[in-house]
This record gives sequence, structure tokens and C-alpha cells, in this order.
Amino acid sequence: MSGIVPVRRVRRFLTRRPRPLVLLDFALAALLCVGLLWADGLSDADRAVDGAHVLRVVGIVLAALTIAARRLRPRSSFAVASLCAFVVSALGGAPQISVCVALTAYTVAATAEYALWWVRPGVASLLMAAGVSIGNDSSGWVAVLVANVAIICVGWFAGLAAREHRNRIIATAEQEAERERQQAARVRQAAVDERLVIARELHDIVAHSMSLIAVRAGVARMVMDSDPAQVAETLGIVETTTRQALHEMRLLVEVLRHEHAVDPALTPTPGLADAAALADQIRSAGVDLRLDVRGTARPLPAAVDLSAYRIAQEALTNVVRHAGPTRATLRIEYRAEDVVIEVTDSGPSAPRRRKDAALRSAAEPGTTAGHGLIGMRERTALFDGHLRAGPHGSGFRVQALLRTGEVQPHDHLVG
Repeated sequence: MSGIVPVRRVRRFLTRRPRPLVLLDFALAALLCVGLLWADGLSDADRAVDGAHVLRVVGIVLAALTIAARRLRPRSSFAVASLCAFVVSALGGAPQISVCVALTAYTVAATAEYALWWVRPGVASLLMAAGVSIGNDSSGWVAVLVANVAIICVGWFAGLAAREHRNRIIATAEQEAERERQQAARVRQAAVDERLVIARELHDIVAHSMSLIAVRAGVARMVMDSDPAQVAETLGIVETTTRQALHEMRLLVEVLRHEHAVDPALTPTPGLADAAALADQIRSAGVDLRLDVRGTARPLPAAVDLSAYRIAQEALTNVVRHAGPTRATLRIEYRAEDVVIEVTDSGPSAPRRRKDAALRSAAEPGTTAGHGLIGMRERTALFDGHLRAGPHGSGFRVQALLRTGEVQPHDHLVG
């Protein structure tokens, strides 16, 4: 069984698709082998074939073979090439064998990083210098030594440069991949934020309209027999409220369908300019509402205007839902760098006050708030604002401040 494993490895090596660069190394090794043998034959033409000659030929062939294996076993190839260069040079062979050492040195330097990087080229250069000084007795041996050592060093430093270049390419690719991941994360976060905005819009539209419809339907049921005229009026209010809610939801759906829509008519963006119409809707639900606008009304940024309107709408819807027929005030105060929305009610009657006490306590700071108050807090936070909601006398007060410009947040709301 042990003999099968090497056979399988040999078969896998022979049948797998060869790498193009390895094939190129084999061709380069063959050319170098022929060239070095020819140069060695010229330098040894006047000497007879002996053991030294055979050893030089073997050393040249082995040095050439290290070129073919330098990508598969870089460090081993470099070591064998350095030893062969020493032997061939010491026996007076062709000093051009230093090219084999330089090529293997390039591969070693390009494929790995070493703490003592100068040790390997230093040892190879010393071996080459020793071989040249031993085997060359001509007057120009110093020049030959310097040239061969320079060739080895050039190969090594070229490998270092190639590795640094490759590392820079890899780092650039990783940075690009990281930027793409961050961009994808920003896109996902934008989608999440957009879903939250849509959820808030749907909540405000549906909760406000359904609360008004529920209140008016209850009134109609109680006076069905005694006051038919009021029933007809209530049905008209229900119809108007339903149509308006459907219209706003249809506009919201159109915005979702048309991602790049630029028609402002497709964008459901009511604002504080519609506060009077909102007050009329609340009055139709039986709330004695007083609208108090302070300061000079001015155009607000679209996002601030919509959020301020939705906060007022949600606060008044809570008045209808929890206090029922009562007195309330909607105060809108325009200031230089912010706008304040305040909704105050007198509270429900005694029986209903006892019924809704638990619901109202949830809105106090430090306790769990309903989805309406959560949405209002999120809207104010978007514009560095504040929201206060809690009991006020026998009733309830919601006070919100939204910034209309890039200023530092105020410490307190207006009382």
C-alpha cells in the first residue's frame, strides 16, 4: 500500500495541467544549460577531458535544473545553485553560472519575507567569490569576481522589488474590496433607514385616520336613532378622512414604485402649512382644539416641515384616542433656528381618566413608550431636537423642538 502513494503522486504530477511559467522555466533552463556548457567548452578547449571536466559539466547541468524547479522549490533551488556555482567556479569553469544563482535568488526574494534578508545573498556571494578566487588565476579575476557578485545581488534585489510591488497590488485590491464592502453596508443601512421612514409614515397615516374614524363611528352608533342628521354628518367625515388616508397611502406607494421619481406631486409631504386643516379634522372628532401660532411663519426645510407636521398629527391623534372629547391646544412657535410643537390637553373625564391611566403612564420618561411616542422621539432626534411627553395637570403635554439649521443643540425646550 505504501508503494501506491508515490505512484499516485507521480501520475497526478504528470497528468495535471502544467503551469505556463513552469514550462517557461524549463525552456529557460535548457537554453542556459546549452549556453553554459558551450562557454565552459570554449574556456577548456585546450585541456583534456578529466574528472574536473566531468564535475564541471555535472555542476552546470544541476545549476540549470534549479532554474526549472525554482518556482516549485525556491529555497532548495537557490541553495543548490549556489553550491554548484562554487564548485564550477573553483574548478575553473564558466563564471557565467552566476546567472543561475541570480535567477533562483530572484525567486526566493520574491516569494517570501525574511528577518535577516541579507544572509542568503551574502552567503551566495561569498561562495561565488571564493570559487572565482580559487579557480581563476588570470590577472582579471577581481573584475570577474565583482561582476558575478553584482549579478547575484541584482537578482536578489530585483526579487525584493517584485515582492514589494506585488504586496502593493494586493493591498490596493484589499482596500478596494473594503471600500466595496463599506459601500454595500451603507446601501443596506440606507435601505433600513428608508424602511423605518416608510414605517413611520404608514403608522402616522393609518393611526391618525383610523382613530378619527373609530371615534366618529362610535358617535354615530350612539346617536343613530336620536339624531339622524349627526349620523349623516359623521358618515361624511368618515368618508373624507378615509379618502384622504387612501390618497396619502397611494402617493407613498407611488414613491416606492418610482425610485427616481422627481415629480413633487408624487411625494406625500404635508407640512405645518396644513396645520389648520389638521385642526379641523381633530375638531370633527369632538376635541375643542385651539390653534396657537407664534412667531413669523416661514418655509422650513422639507424634512423638518414633514416631521413637525407628523409630530403634531400623532400627538393630536393620541388626544383623540386617550382623552376623547376634551379641550386641547396646538402651539406652533417659529424661532430663528428651530421650531417648537406643543400639544396640551385637559385630560379625559373622570371615568375615562381612570381607564386610560395605565396607557398614559407608559409615555412618561424612563418607562416604555408606545410606537407613536417612539416615532416622535426618532423624528426629533433626526434634527438634533428634543421631545418631552408627560402628565400636565389633569391632562397630558407633548413638546417637541426641531432644529432648522446647523447649530448647536439647546439645553432646554421652551416652557
